[in-house]
Amino acid sequence: MTSFLNSLLHTKLSGFYFIYYVAVGTFVPFWPLYLHSLGYSPAQIGVALATTGLVRVITPVGWGWLMDRSGRRMPWIAGGMAVSALFFGAVPFTSSFGALIALHAIYAIFWNVALPAFDVVTLNHLARTGADYARIRLWGSIGFILAVAALGPILDRTGMGPVPWVVVAAMLGMVWLGLRVPDVQDLRPHDAALGGFVAQAKQPAVLALLATCFLSQFSFAPYYGFFSLHLEQHAYSRSVIGVLWALGVVAEVIVFLYTGRIIRRWGARTVLIVTLLSTALRWLLLAQFVDVAMLLVSSQVLHFLSFAVYHAVTVHYVHELFPGRLQGRGQALLAAVSFGLGGALGSLLTGAAWESWGARAVYLAATGAALLGAWTAARAPQLDRRAQPVIKESASLEA
Repeated sequence: MTSFLNSLLHTKLSGFYFIYYVAVGTFVPFWPLYLHSLGYSPAQIGVALATTGLVRVITPVGWGWLMDRSGRRMPWIAGGMAVSALFFGAVPFTSSFGALIALHAIYAIFWNVALPAFDVVTLNHLARTGADYARIRLWGSIGFILAVAALGPILDRTGMGPVPWVVVAAMLGMVWLGLRVPDVQDLRPHDAALGGFVAQAKQPAVLALLATCFLSQFSFAPYYGFFSLHLEQHAYSRSVIGVLWALGVVAEVIVFLYTGRIIRRWGARTVLIVTLLSTALRWLLLAQFVDVAMLLVSSQVLHFLSFAVYHAVTVHYVHELFPGRLQGRGQALLAAVSFGLGGALGSLLTGAAWESWGARAVYLAATGAALLGAWTAARAPQLDRRAQPVIKESASLEA
């Protein structure tokens, strides 16, 4: 009976990641193209994307504090997704840039409740069941793949109109499923000797991790915001664009099954450095060889390192560096600094530079940012203290 209930729980956890990344797989590749189809310039698109990023600087930590204090997460997640769907669904009915920015800000406040909090719920459930985080999280990658692969050909026929409604439908799916995942408390006691969240956030290992992740996501801004536009400007169809996005995530799905072994074998800091170096290589290939099919494909295959392994190792770092009731705010802090501040500043600068500097210069700048991130991690020996993942790969593997 216990095995059946655990299997049902893992299905719900996997399903939430699947639906969440259907929304992401619709938004990230196609939302800039949707806004461009409405007549917005690259600079305006950059501001819109930066708005959602700036919201992530503050709101994840606020949500994390609120949920750590309340001891509950899933009702907040479900409610946040419902409000987010309402405001995101209003975007097609607005015609002014100011209203577009306001809607991006409001929906993002509630959208950002989901992933850091759900990661905490998942990790705490898996600490009880003995399952591997990566094997649950890979279903998010599968959802992303199906979304981009299916939508590309559809949008070639219909235009960009369906994009916002697919995202809204996914948000509503998360409301439904979010009400069916049980809350869970962290099994580990809070260590009062650490002096609380602020004191822990000032630890050298935390600061080094945050600086590295900031630079990583800063470098990703031209990819998340403008990769599809870059390809469309080089005469790639939306079907091909969807396939290229999917290709990167297919590689991610495969490697997610082995990230625990990779981290155990090589150590977290070495793995983190390699992910940043692979990220730099990706942007260099996009800068220099976007018209060379094999090299373009190679840059997408590198997604398994620059995203999948990177994401897994940073989640494990934060799970250890912020124990007990601090972990929700720890995951939120990582999201705020990396995806929030790093992504927002990157989007603003990319949007402003895209037309005046050109795509090649923008991706070369991103290459430099990723290399700086690798150098930062290499210069932080404090990260060696956290060299082992805390989640077992399977119930049969002991830490």
